[in-house]
Amino acid sequence: MSNQSLISIIIPLYNKEEYFERCFNSVTKQIYKNIECIIVEDCSTDNSLKIAAGLINNYQGNIKFNLIKHDKNGGLSAARNTGINNSSGSYVYFLDSDDEITDNCILSLANLISKYPDADIVQGNLFQSPRVQNDKYNLKGRLPEYINDNLKIKKKYYITNRLPANSVNKLIKKSFITDNHLYFKPGLVHEDYHWLFFAVKKLKSFAFTEDFCYIRYFVPGSIMTNPNLSGSISGYLCILNDMLNNLDNDLLEYQLSYIYFKLKQQKKIILSDPEYSQFLPECNRLLKKMPKGLFFIHAGFSYDFNKIKCFLRNIINK
Repeated sequence: MSNQSLISIIIPLYNKEEYFERCFNSVTKQIYKNIECIIVEDCSTDNSLKIAAGLINNYQGNIKFNLIKHDKNGGLSAARNTGINNSSGSYVYFLDSDDEITDNCILSLANLISKYPDADIVQGNLFQSPRVQNDKYNLKGRLPEYINDNLKIKKKYYITNRLPANSVNKLIKKSFITDNHLYFKPGLVHEDYHWLFFAVKKLKSFAFTEDFCYIRYFVPGSIMTNPNLSGSISGYLCILNDMLNNLDNDLLEYQLSYIYFKLKQQKKIILSDPEYSQFLPECNRLLKKMPKGLFFIHAGFSYDFNKIKCFLRNIINK
């Protein structure tokens, strides 16, 4: 990366008055200095806006903070899109307002950009809080430091599920987003799954650092800890419909298998409670669109992920 290029940190903010100061302070502690931070306040009903404005007014460091207030609540996707459109950096980094980043976060990611300047995305490692053994979010040993082959990247996504299905904790080349129209689809729950599916199709180079850059907190009321299952099902079905309508020829069977697994998971949830029966027709419609005979990955395995991974192990690195 050229001599401390400007990096834009984008923080959507909605009803996080209890946690935002922690998030804000983690940005101000960055070792990397050439940063702008765009906070998109999405019409909170608590004191989030007031707290954000006060923190910015009292800040005396080198980071340029830009507080943007939406006229109406648009959701997480709309807030991220606003941040992208108002960013000035060559790279953007998404941070959730109830999480925080480590002091070396942006520096560690920027160092990899210097080493691999063609990388469209640099992924950092993360851990959850409270800390647990065998943290599923710890990516150590799961990804190589650098991949510059789109097909290999797709294998990591479709087959091994090793690319984290989120947009946070990724330093992303802004031109990669704008040139490929990779904005977030408004109104979705699980919008990151939608975004990454389409990003992977365009992603030619990817880098990863095992340095811990991000701390994910499990807080009451968040999507992670208290999901609205109706919204979740609706979001997934919309996402899976878009995926089915945007398949490409690379690893077609694996794309379909990935979608099929997700649909079967959603159908199981739908059938678990009559409250969700309204979603069954759409789920069945999507399942009927799945071609017959393509699901060799699943044949004879009774949908056992461990057996599937064993079966695929020998082809992953080809």
